[in-house]
Amino acid sequence: MYSEKIFPYLALMRIPYLTIGGETAFINLYLIIDDELVLIDTGPWRKNFNDLLSPLLSQWGFSLKDISRIIYTHAHPDHMGGGVQLRREGNFIHSIHSGAKENVEQYGRHVYQIKSMCKKTFFDHLYLHPKKLKYYFTIIETFWYPTFGEIKIDHGFHDGEIINTGKLKFEVIYTPGHSPWDISLWEPEKSILFSGDFLMEKSATFIGGLDGLGSDLNSYNSSLNKIGKYLKKASWIFPSHGIPIGNNAANLAGDLSKIIKRRENKILSLLSTRKCSLMDLISLFSVNNNTVVFARQLGVLLTHVEKLEKEDRIFRVIRSNGETVFSLKG
Repeated sequence: MYSEKIFPYLALMRIPYLTIGGETAFINLYLIIDDELVLIDTGPWRKNFNDLLSPLLSQWGFSLKDISRIIYTHAHPDHMGGGVQLRREGNFIHSIHSGAKENVEQYGRHVYQIKSMCKKTFFDHLYLHPKKLKYYFTIIETFWYPTFGEIKIDHGFHDGEIINTGKLKFEVIYTPGHSPWDISLWEPEKSILFSGDFLMEKSATFIGGLDGLGSDLNSYNSSLNKIGKYLKKASWIFPSHGIPIGNNAANLAGDLSKIIKRRENKILSLLSTRKCSLMDLISLFSVNNNTVVFARQLGVLLTHVEKLEKEDRIFRVIRSNGETVFSLKG
C-alpha cells in the first residue's frame, strides 16, 4: 500500500487488488480534499477492507466517517467491491453513472452474472488449451468478486452534470467503451482529469463476450473523440491504474486510437493468411508468461474481433472439434 498527497486538495492511495503467481496489481484511489471529502472509487472487497483504507486516510488526518461521497468511475470489482463493506460504515453518498444504477445495486448478483458469462465465453475459446483455461479461470475467480452483497446507489450521474465539492467543481463526462458506464471527471480551474480505466498511459484494457456488459470499441472510439477537447487543456490525467500522466496528455486520445487501429490491422493481416482461433491471434502480442497479462490479452482480442464481426469484415466458424475460429469475410 502507498499514499501521497499530490496537491493540497488531492491525495493518491494505491492499494493491491489482485495477486497471482507472485505478481501484484494495484489500483489508484483518489481523495478530493475540499469542503467535502470525496473518494473516487473504493478499490476491491477485502475482509479487512476498513483496516486497509483507514491508515491511508489517517496519514492526512481523516477517518472513514469524514468521507461524504464515493464516486465510482465504473462498476468493476477492483473499483467498486469495497463499497459492499463501506455501505455499512457511514452515511456516504454512493454515486455512479445513472445507467449502471439498476444493474449494480444488487452488486453480488451483478458480479456473479459477469463471472458466469466470462467463464462460458472463454471456455468456448480455451477448452482445447486446458492449462491456459485453468490460468484464465483462476483470474476470473479472483477478480470477479464478491458475488454477494448490495450497494445502494444514492445518486446516478448524467453526462455534463457538475459536482460541487466546495472550491472545486467537477464535470461528469460519460466515456463508455471500457465498460458500458465509465465516467471521467474534469476540473476546469485545476485542469485535471480523472479517467478511471478509460484512459491510461499505454492502453486501456477491454473484455468482450459479455452481452452488452463488457467493452465496446465503437463506443470507446466515440469517447476518445469526445475527450479530445479536454485533453488539450489538461495539466494532469489521473488514471485508476499506473502513474499520473502529465506529459503529452493532449496527444493521448490520438495515440490510443492509433494503437486500436494498429491492432485491428494486425488481426486482419493474420486472418488474410488463414483462419485463426483466439489463441492463434494472441501471437500478435509480445510473449509474456504473466497470467494477468494473458487474461487481458484475451479480453482485448475478443473485443476487437467483436467489432470486426459487427462491421461484417470477419465471421466465426465452429469446427467439427468444437473450436471457434475466425475468417475474413469474402
